Amino acid sequence: MALLIRLFGLFLLLGAFGLPACAQMPILTLEHLTTKEGMPSNDVWCLNEDKNGFLWIGTGRNLCRYDGYSFMRLDSLQLGYCSGISTDSKGDIYTSVDTRGLCRIDMKTMEVSTLLVNNYDDQDTNNDLHEQGLVDSQDQVWMCDYTAVKRYDIKTGKLRRYTFAKQVSGGDVYQYASFFEDRQHVLWIVSELGLYYYNRKTDRLVCMLGPEAIYPENRVQVRLSRASQDSAGNLWIGGYEYGLVKYSPADHSFSIRKAGFEQNSVLCVQESQDENGRRLLFVGTNDGISVLYTDRNELYHLPEFYNNGIKIKDMYDDKSNGILWIGTSEGIYKYRYRNIGIRSIAIPANVVRLPVQVTSIQPVAGGNYLLGLSHSGALSWQPSTNTFKLLRFPGDMLTDKLRLIGSEVFAFTDKGVVTKKNEAFVPWAPASALFRSTDFRDGLLDRKGRLWIANLNESLKVINPVTKKEIRLWTKEQDKKLMNQSYIKALLEGADGKIWIATCSRGLFYFDEEKGIFVNLEELNFNKGRRIGGDCINGMQRGRDGSVLIASWGGVSKIAPNGYVMYSFDFKEGLLKDTYCANIAETEDGNLWFSTNEGIHIANPKTRSVRYLTTIEGLRSNAPVGFYYHAPNELLLGHINAINILNINQLVGNVASPGIVLSSVEVKGKPVYIDLRKEITLQPDENSITFSFSTLNYEPASQNLYSYKLSGDDNGWVQMGNEHTISFSNLPADSYTLLVKSSNSSGMTTSKPLTIRIIVRPYFTSTWYFRVLIGLTIAALIVGMMRWRVDTLAERNRLDLQITEWKLKALQSQMNPHFLFNSLNSVQNYLLTNRGVEGAKYLSKFSKLVRRIMENSNHQYISFEKIIDTLRMYVEIESFRFNHEFNYSFDIEENDALLDAQLPPMLLQPYVENAIWHGLMPKEGEKQLTITARLDNKHIECTIRDNGVGRSFAPRGEGHISRGQEMTRGIFESLRQKDSDAKIELIDLFDDDNRPAGTLVIMIIPIENI
Repeated sequence: MALLIRLFGLFLLLGAFGLPACAQMPILTLEHLTTKEGMPSNDVWCLNEDKNGFLWIGTGRNLCRYDGYSFMRLDSLQLGYCSGISTDSKGDIYTSVDTRGLCRIDMKTMEVSTLLVNNYDDQDTNNDLHEQGLVDSQDQVWMCDYTAVKRYDIKTGKLRRYTFAKQVSGGDVYQYASFFEDRQHVLWIVSELGLYYYNRKTDRLVCMLGPEAIYPENRVQVRLSRASQDSAGNLWIGGYEYGLVKYSPADHSFSIRKAGFEQNSVLCVQESQDENGRRLLFVGTNDGISVLYTDRNELYHLPEFYNNGIKIKDMYDDKSNGILWIGTSEGIYKYRYRNIGIRSIAIPANVVRLPVQVTSIQPVAGGNYLLGLSHSGALSWQPSTNTFKLLRFPGDMLTDKLRLIGSEVFAFTDKGVVTKKNEAFVPWAPASALFRSTDFRDGLLDRKGRLWIANLNESLKVINPVTKKEIRLWTKEQDKKLMNQSYIKALLEGADGKIWIATCSRGLFYFDEEKGIFVNLEELNFNKGRRIGGDCINGMQRGRDGSVLIASWGGVSKIAPNGYVMYSFDFKEGLLKDTYCANIAETEDGNLWFSTNEGIHIANPKTRSVRYLTTIEGLRSNAPVGFYYHAPNELLLGHINAINILNINQLVGNVASPGIVLSSVEVKGKPVYIDLRKEITLQPDENSITFSFSTLNYEPASQNLYSYKLSGDDNGWVQMGNEHTISFSNLPADSYTLLVKSSNSSGMTTSKPLTIRIIVRPYFTSTWYFRVLIGLTIAALIVGMMRWRVDTLAERNRLDLQITEWKLKALQSQMNPHFLFNSLNSVQNYLLTNRGVEGAKYLSKFSKLVRRIMENSNHQYISFEKIIDTLRMYVEIESFRFNHEFNYSFDIEENDALLDAQLPPMLLQPYVENAIWHGLMPKEGEKQLTITARLDNKHIECTIRDNGVGRSFAPRGEGHISRGQEMTRGIFESLRQKDSDAKIELIDLFDDDNRPAGTLVIMIIPIENI
């Protein structure tokens, strides 16, 4: 929001009231707010502040609230002149609106309710008006109409009416009144019949000044407007056609000042301060504003108001921010009077032609100063008496610098060098003799008694002050080096006697007298990678420790005596508000104070932080030219027509953290009012929300910075700059916490962030209970389907297992034809080779095995012990048949549960056969078959291991064995439906050379699910 800033005060019209011609006029800086900035009307009737610090404004069209950025209007109060605004102990607003009556505004919800209605339609005239509403410290609302005073009790809702017996001139009982409660909580009724106070014990209005006064000496005819209290406890009251009234509650005395207000009616009065903290009265009249110094009896009328006939209707003193708000017929004027640590001294118009810029400040003997000017000469200023005297130059010269060289004062100007002689300045002859150019920048007398003079266009010369002859200390080549594409801006002698030369735009040089050369800092090896703030240096000063301080285009730097760049503050860091740095000083605490076109910067090298002082804090302007640090506690700044005196200690200590408040909330573009103690709840279609914030310090927007952090955001604090609004759209349904903080022009940050809790409600289809409902429905369907599927699968698995078992049983009923054929051939071979005994043994074992197999085929399940016994018999016969070419072993755990377990008879047989026929028999060398069985957690772990040729040597056999393996795998597939641990696994074995070394079969057989 743009503010129309009107600066005035140097052109105040001195009132014709016997004032001394040399009186110091106040310098006032006011800002003007009108409908252009968003006010509902320029006709302002009343002003007040709520408990949060918002400014409330009653206008001729509406009531509005101001937060320093924008004016908020209440929709329910669209139209109506507002004559009173006040707050109760809870913080709610009470206001008098002529189209409504007495209204209350709930500060949490901004809801408006009408307590007392203005009713113009009935016969009762007592309820026509409820104006000038004020809530006192007892939560009593005081109002008036044209005939009486009214008191409304907020707690009980009862209305009490007070009438008067006396009449004003003309015979009418006409006593329109206003109300004021002083610091002692005495309520005063300021009426057109006189001044009254409210006696709470007797519930009566007692007249203290006017025709009904209880003191005879106070029975005078007065018509009073509004009252305020000064720091001494006196009441100052405006009087219609009677001037300014002062009343003392301590001794009941009064005085009336008509002088200066003969043609005006005084409407309101407010004590305040001028730019230097001196107390004065702002007196508002029907034609403008006057200021009165009561201690000196000095009265000034402000022509900015009187020339335009601006009526002053009310004033409010915002003590927390040091602002006087002035309500007028042409909008609001804001005067910031609290400038702690900053004083302003105006240059009298009768001393020098105005406007004039103070360009240089030089201290002289006796605590006095010489002020170099942009024209005419220099001012001799005596601070003790605040008197000025002009010391003229021989021509119209612009002073670049004033220097005290030895006992003489030199002025280096754009038209030559002049020195002070008695009460004027005269030309210094050597300047014109040694230089052709008349534009000079600086000069100094070094410790060796030599005079150094810097000319803008003709470089630098060293002069013997006695002979006035030039002393040549360097060659022409060095002179060219110094002046190549550059010119000199300032000179400084270091603590070690080294001469430093500031140039533009070649940076900083020093003169090495031993070598007779000029050394640029950039040439020093230890400065490699380091740089000064800027190469065009505008100002230079010696630091506390003998260092050199420079201020340049781009920043400021501190340089060690040997030329090392210690540190810099420049625009690349983003800390400076302006790149033009003109003058610099180092204070006792080590901070750097330097001037720019955007005020004074205060840089702290330890924290790398920067504070700012501007016209908001009381500077006469943001671009001072004159600059002088009077150690240890004062900084003098030269402005146009004035100087500032800054108290370093006060300004350093006058730093407070800014506040942060929520100004407004808009949901989908519509304003809503909320109680921040509760969460903000947004419906699914309301997930677009905008927040506005304020520090309520009423500084320009550029002076306040904001940042925020939203819970769930991993980016940390988001810097908003000067923007004071945040918008969020399409926020997912969730709970959020928004943290907001602010920082002011001094670099101070909010001590405690503002916390806002937000809940975005999801659509019903996104709620957890909807999801639970859907989940339960799906779960029910799944459970139903699984129950059906389980029943189906169980039956299917049972049938599959049964079919497999039938197949296995059918297989069991058959003998492998190859096995039978080979076995009988073995018997025949024993007989033909006369080994009848061995053949008989073999035939006996064979017959037992055949009988056992036939017996087992009659049973679907047999014990594991019988399975192992049958398997032993089979392996023994095979070993016998193959002439005991392979060794075998059985490692069966002695466990009743294991041996009694019921299993299909042919579960192991096919894999043992395969190990012998296809694993061991083709192998050359030692052959070994090992069969193990263990019981492990209701499972039989059985292994069949051979060290044969492996499965890759030749395909596995077909027929009986392959069919048996296939049906065994089918049984395990069925078992896995009941027990996931059931498995059969074939593992190929390899030796150390990665050659096939046999096969391992692992079976995990559940014994409870068979």
